[in-house]
Formats: sequence, C-alpha cells, structure tokens
Amino acid sequence: MKFRYLVSIFIILSTLYSCKNASNEPIINPLEGLTKLKEGFAIGAAVKVELWGKKNFVAGYNSLTVVLYDSLNLKVKITDAHIHFLPVVSIGSGASTTQQASPVENPDEVPANDVFPGAISFIKASDSTDSWKLGVAVHNHKYDKEGEVIFDIAVDNSTSSVVNTFTSTGADSTKFMLTLIKPTTAKEGLNDIELLLNENVSSVGWTTDDSYTVEINTEMPDMWYSIHNFVITKNTGNGHYTGTFDISMGGQWKISINVKQNGVLLSKNVYFILNM
Repeated sequence: MKFRYLVSIFIILSTLYSCKNASNEPIINPLEGLTKLKEGFAIGAAVKVELWGKKNFVAGYNSLTVVLYDSLNLKVKITDAHIHFLPVVSIGSGASTTQQASPVENPDEVPANDVFPGAISFIKASDSTDSWKLGVAVHNHKYDKEGEVIFDIAVDNSTSSVVNTFTSTGADSTKFMLTLIKPTTAKEGLNDIELLLNENVSSVGWTTDDSYTVEINTEMPDMWYSIHNFVITKNTGNGHYTGTFDISMGGQWKISINVKQNGVLLSKNVYFILNM
C-alpha cells in the first residue's frame, strides 16, 4: 500500500514537471505591480472597462493598461476589440471655460497577455479650476458593438519637471508638447533618456511627426564653470526619441532640448530640471 502511494506521488509530480517544461514559458501576470485606477461599463459596447496603472494619474507620461470583460459574463475577458483614449481637461469656469485634449498612444487591437497596454501624456495637473474627464471608447468586435465610458479623474503634479509645451519659432507657429518619459531623477554615470514629441493639430488633437531632430545638452547651472554633455537622440518612431548622457557629479542638472526640422531650430529655452 505504501509503495502504491509513493508511486502515485511520483506520477503526479512527474506529470506536473512535464507540463511545466512542455511550454517552458513562465506564467506572466500583466497587472503585477499595477493598481486598478478606474472601472465602469462602456454603455453600448457590452463591456466592463478596467483601467490599471501606477498609484495615480500624474502630469506627464502615464503607461496605462485596459482590461475588458464581457458585461453579459464578467468572468470572460474580451480580447478582440479596439480602444481609444479621450482625455480632456476643462480649463477655467463659466463662459470662459475652454477644453484641451492630451496626446495619447491608443492600445493595439492585438492584446498582450489578454490586456491592452497604452499611454496618455497629461498636459497639466488638476487644480481648483481645471478638471479632467477620461473617456475610453471601445469597439467590441465580439458583438460588433461600440460604446464609451467616461471617468472623472484627478491628475496630480509630477515630482519633477516632465512636461514642456512650446510654440515653434518657425513661420507656422506650431504648438508642441515635449514629455520627459525617463529619467525623472538623475544618477551618477550613464543615464538613459526618452522623450516624446507631439505636435498640436487642434484644440482636441495631437499627432506625431518623425521628421524632427531632437538634441540634448546637459549642464549644471549652479557650477562656476560649465559642464556640458551634447547628445543627438535616436528617433525610435511614433514621436519617441532616445539617447544616453553622462552625469559626472551630484547636484541639479539642466537638460536643454533643441528641436529641429531640416536643420532649422524650432525650439527656444526648452529644458527640464533633474535633481540627483
């Protein structure tokens, strides 16, 4: 009897081991380390929408993950859909209220691990007169239905300088938004930098144009002598620019940005401040 018991355990363990090694892939939780920020039903689309991210919404770049559930059976995920973010801030009050949208990176139609990653670059924080609404429009391909859920959200200030809007010094006076994705704090040695450049096309719309060149010049403004580090970033598509710069000592660093098109400088006095 004891022998049969040991054999049974051996068979079970062998089966589990074989199953684990058959795929040889770790189980991935796409929501690990994230917080559920909002949830609600997209009326008309027959889906429940969950919005996951870091602890809160902040001015600047926010990576967000959308999870969709079938509203007829909340245990079933919807993985065949496309999603659009619609973040709008109402600025001011009364008759003088204006509305402005923020740049978005809408999720791909093909989900990753059954969820839909995307991003929003909020142009400013909420305050006593400026309030945010975030619409999430969903086309549910499973039922061929469309709908939208609108969330009231609060956008907090970032802990560092991460957003800079400026008007082109060129003839067309185009408005741009430059977002510092990383780093938000500096470290001694090599630092990877990533920037997002968006071009304003209307009061409620932004786009990206990869025909621009972005240059970085780092310096310590409080030093009696200047320490400079000049970097030409690499365009990685969809308005993203990456590079690496070196910091030789602790303190406050000014990251000046030059935006050019066809060799013509379009930005003036555009910079971020990083502390170390």
